[in-house]
Amino acid sequence: MSTEHVAQSIPASAPGAARRAAVLAALDVIDGGPEERFERITRIAREAFGVAGSFINLAGDDQLFHKSQQSDQVFPGSTPLQDTFCGRTLHQDGPVVVPDARADQRFSDLPMVNLDPNVRFYAGVPLRVGADATKVGTLCLIDPSPRALDTDDVALLEELGLWAERELATGLDVDRLRTVLSGLQPRMIDVPGWTIGGTSIPHGIVSGDFHDWRSADGTVDLTVADVMGKGMAAGLLAAGMRGALLARCHEEPSTAIAELEEQVAPDLSAAEAFATLFHGRLDTTTGHLAFVDAGHGLVLHLHADGTESVLRSVDLPIGLHPVGIDRAAGELVLEPGDTLLLVSDGALELWDSTLASLSRLGALYRAAPDVTTFLAGVQGRVLEHDPGDDLTVVVVSRDA
Repeated sequence: MSTEHVAQSIPASAPGAARRAAVLAALDVIDGGPEERFERITRIAREAFGVAGSFINLAGDDQLFHKSQQSDQVFPGSTPLQDTFCGRTLHQDGPVVVPDARADQRFSDLPMVNLDPNVRFYAGVPLRVGADATKVGTLCLIDPSPRALDTDDVALLEELGLWAERELATGLDVDRLRTVLSGLQPRMIDVPGWTIGGTSIPHGIVSGDFHDWRSADGTVDLTVADVMGKGMAAGLLAAGMRGALLARCHEEPSTAIAELEEQVAPDLSAAEAFATLFHGRLDTTTGHLAFVDAGHGLVLHLHADGTESVLRSVDLPIGLHPVGIDRAAGELVLEPGDTLLLVSDGALELWDSTLASLSRLGALYRAAPDVTTFLAGVQGRVLEHDPGDDLTVVVVSRDA
């Protein structure tokens, strides 16, 4: 769940501490010790300002957690929030600069001012996360000598604070998205007389590709889709398409794709995007496959006799197909010993970017003793030759 969703799930009237606690729980960064992505920010801050200490602090209900600290004196993992500069400045919208804490009534009673480490100078900027910019902590500087910051100094501190905010958000995205994506990858299913498996390898963290299969009553619904582009935008659109298609997993391919297109085409159009998609229903008793190919055209049929053929698409992608025009329905029969390789266009980039790459992939499959070895070989090829795009490969093989 994103920090936006966490923050929005709490009533706006909830106390600030409750909102902070919820967002910090979603960030999941308090436990686990120092992280280099935060350490380098505090190192740069300390060196740039020449101060005794620099910190990234995160504020819980009543404790301030020192996520990263660069200081000759090492502070404990947490401090009572009310006894800190940061705790008293969380309600401020912008930077807080305290040239001399002993002369400032807001802070002159703090233990850290009157006792060790005898802080006189403090400067901090709030760290905000989520759609409602919930303040979860501060990036701050301390020093035992009074001093001032000019306009450029304050601007630099704000830039470092922005960097820290992005690291907080990125850490959440990476960890949670990887978990979500791993959970969405379909697992190999046990279908007597058949082997079905596959993999999706994102170019970044989030893939615009998705693949799926669902088995019921002697049939298997198979899907491979590729949303134009890479990254978060393509991933969000792909997730929406996947959910819409899963809701129609018991319908015939032509009906399912027509209804899918009606639902998602407006979103694709608004995003100036489109998606290619192959969706079919396999009768596991007869080998008959009924399918719709929406501009995908990247399916290699490996025949048991050693020959091969490519299934071509005659329709436009979803988001570009004319409204009210029926799509072409296709069908084929997988004989014993036949295999289909369904891929996204990232597979073409593994070799020469042409359809000849499908034959290279087919040769790799024929040389492998099993599907697991073949998919490992695909992953190995990615390491040798980065396709620069999301990559999906699905295998549907009928036992000889």
